[in-house]
Amino acid sequence: MASRTPPAQCIARVLSRPTVCPRPFMAAIPQVRGVRTAPNKAPTTDDVKRKKGFVRTIEKMPFQTYQLALEVIAKDREQKIKEIALEKQRLALAIEKEKGPRVVSSLQRHIERLKVLVDINNPRVKYNFDNDIAGPTKPVYRFLLDRKWREMRRPVLMQRITQMKVIPDVLPFIDPVVDVQVRFSGRDVKPGTILNTLRTEKHPSIKIIPFKPGEMLCTIAVVDSDVPDAARDRYTYRLHWLVSNIPISHLKTQAIGTTSPPSDTIVSYLPPHVQKGIPYHRYSLFVFKQSEKIDAQALEGKVKREVFIMRSFQAKHNLEPIGVFMWRNEWDQYTSEVMKRHDLPGHDIMWRNVKA
Repeated sequence: MASRTPPAQCIARVLSRPTVCPRPFMAAIPQVRGVRTAPNKAPTTDDVKRKKGFVRTIEKMPFQTYQLALEVIAKDREQKIKEIALEKQRLALAIEKEKGPRVVSSLQRHIERLKVLVDINNPRVKYNFDNDIAGPTKPVYRFLLDRKWREMRRPVLMQRITQMKVIPDVLPFIDPVVDVQVRFSGRDVKPGTILNTLRTEKHPSIKIIPFKPGEMLCTIAVVDSDVPDAARDRYTYRLHWLVSNIPISHLKTQAIGTTSPPSDTIVSYLPPHVQKGIPYHRYSLFVFKQSEKIDAQALEGKVKREVFIMRSFQAKHNLEPIGVFMWRNEWDQYTSEVMKRHDLPGHDIMWRNVKA
């Protein structure tokens, strides 16, 4: 009978053997993150740049096709710059020979279009615009801002003023070309929003954002088109605010606010107020482009609030409507308090519909 090896000797024999791992297992060890048995590699150029704070820019993306595309874009840009220089010479010649405003205006529009095409395909321009890095200083950024406004904010605005009959109740037609942004009590307002009376007690801050270069004088008018007239059994208009001679440009967009330039207030701001029992009122804010400066002192006291007809005022002063905005107010818990504070009659009256 064979003798059995003592357990202690077996353990000693196992421990004395060299530890050998199979090849597949050894090959897999360096691929495991954090395993110290992986061979040490020399730092690459990318590792050194990353440690030094090197940032890969859009212009240095390491893709061959991308770099070839950048070369094509650069050649196209050089060609457009040459075209702009040639068109500027033609414009100067047209002005010198007095070919007329129509030819000069056409050449100016073409030059502005070429200025947009110079940088429209540049990836850096798109990146800056998407991340709100650039402002409206370059034509290409103004073009992109205009396109974004027409795709998003403008359709919503037109839907509101059309659905709620602001057009044609106040004006027969308008084709907005500037973005009008309104803030009450430091908060943005969307078109058609119902606001409480306390929030609209003080006049809003207004931005007018044009997408074309140059300065112009603007007039802002706020009208309530739902004022009840019990004597004639109808609704009429009331002027709540009229400000003229507001200088606006693509670089100076603050029309009313803390940083706004000097302007002339013809009719002071009247807080919106809706009497009890009446549905909401529509408050329309129109922006007009002036053909010349308006004599505010001559109009002081002559423009009446009640039964104010916007179309007549527009035609009389040769105003071009370029922007619009609207919000709504209704009777709420603050209306009576605001009306008393500003000595507005009717805070204790309740309106009711009467069947004929």
